[in-house]
Amino acid sequence: MYSKRFIRLLISMPVFAFGATLSIQSGIGVNAWDTFALGITNVLPIQYGTVVLLTGIFVLFIDIILKQPIGFGTLLDIMIIGKTTDLFLSFEFIPQITSLPLAIILLITSLFIQSFGVYLYTSAGLSVGPRDAMLIAIAKKSNHMSIGTIKAIIEISVFIIGFMLGAPVGIGTLICVFGIGFILQFTLKIFHLDLRKVKQESLLETTVQIFSKQKVYE
Repeated sequence: MYSKRFIRLLISMPVFAFGATLSIQSGIGVNAWDTFALGITNVLPIQYGTVVLLTGIFVLFIDIILKQPIGFGTLLDIMIIGKTTDLFLSFEFIPQITSLPLAIILLITSLFIQSFGVYLYTSAGLSVGPRDAMLIAIAKKSNHMSIGTIKAIIEISVFIIGFMLGAPVGIGTLICVFGIGFILQFTLKIFHLDLRKVKQESLLETTVQIFSKQKVYE
């Protein structure tokens, strides 16, 4: 049933955003991709937001080259998560943490929540965000490596580039970079999900399937 799959996909968006909100409110460092973006702003006369946008487009281009489907999940990821995170931050229901131990706990919790978000929208099979699409594409070509290991390699590579370009690094950055792969693998194992085996549908495939089912019922 597509209704259940879309519900799962839609639920994953605020889950992601809530995880991102916790990460930001921990206040002890940014993730690997933000480190990369900040590094680029150190060497090029462009703003952070522009770097994030261009990076997203570049990763999306890689996804297309690797023949990953661009579907409803991809579009919702791009359009909803950032704005929903802004909304959560505006509510100020989670104060900025000043205690380092509590901040670390909050950040690690955020990584588990975001990994659960990956499980939700990946299992819906309606395609995923640009970065996760790239992760899945590489994973399918590297069957001997776990999803967590591949995720870690991508994050560490992006982090190193940002660090070498002079981006600031906090303890939270290191936790994100070296912890997200393990946490994602652990989460997927709990739910018995292999990202390689879930068929992700493109916009066209999903649209055709929905309309064909409607015609059958008519």
